[in-house]
Amino acid sequence: MQDVLSPPDTMMAVSPDLRIEVSGEAPPVPPALEPAIAAAWEAAQRRAGGRLFNGRVFSVESAEPHLLRGHLAEYRLVVAGFADPALAARLGLRPLAVCGVLRTPDGVLFGRRTPRATYEPGLWQMPPAGSVDASAVREGRVDPLAQIRTEFEEELALPWGVVRRARPFALVRAGSTGVHDLGIVLETEARFATILARQRHARTVEYTALRVVPEAALPAFCAAEGRAMVPAAPLFLAALGLLPGAGVPQ
Repeated sequence: MQDVLSPPDTMMAVSPDLRIEVSGEAPPVPPALEPAIAAAWEAAQRRAGGRLFNGRVFSVESAEPHLLRGHLAEYRLVVAGFADPALAARLGLRPLAVCGVLRTPDGVLFGRRTPRATYEPGLWQMPPAGSVDASAVREGRVDPLAQIRTEFEEELALPWGVVRRARPFALVRAGSTGVHDLGIVLETEARFATILARQRHARTVEYTALRVVPEAALPAFCAAEGRAMVPAAPLFLAALGLLPGAGVPQ
């Protein structure tokens, strides 16, 4: 949840053909910051039951509508930045995540994040979503659709083939943490009952509940659950014309 004293979140329209380039190496970590980083990582590991893996994730250095540039950073640094945004600023971290807006015949899918999540625990968001990691890098470029496909299959236990359309459309920068959320609209003919059954059968752990909200009911749902919702969600919905608001050009 965004604190009232935090800088405002900002949103930018992006091209459906957005390029994301790995432009250099991560800067060295100042030794003086290592104790705080280690303590934050250990605390996050305890909350997550030891499930965290210190892989490499993408951190944004520059952002334009057609091009993002950045480098790969250790996930432990990003987790430490979640715990302390001032530390994230000192490390120069602006982690990138992919965030789906899954439109089904029944409405838009929402999931309540597990309380064990390292970022925005317990809040409603629109799955699938997740950090962009090194597995999505192909010859110096990040493939955001490869990352959203991984999250889709892992979080919802559905085959990617049920998605008939996927395109990036907006980038939200969190003013309080520097996290960059890349919105990707997904369209499927899969019904909510099927999605829920597959997710429950697979016993995926990212969400404690799934809910579908008819598009006509989105304004009322967001008004009622706004304080329990990740800040990027209503911005993405407004950008797609699904909520009142200025949105961004499409």
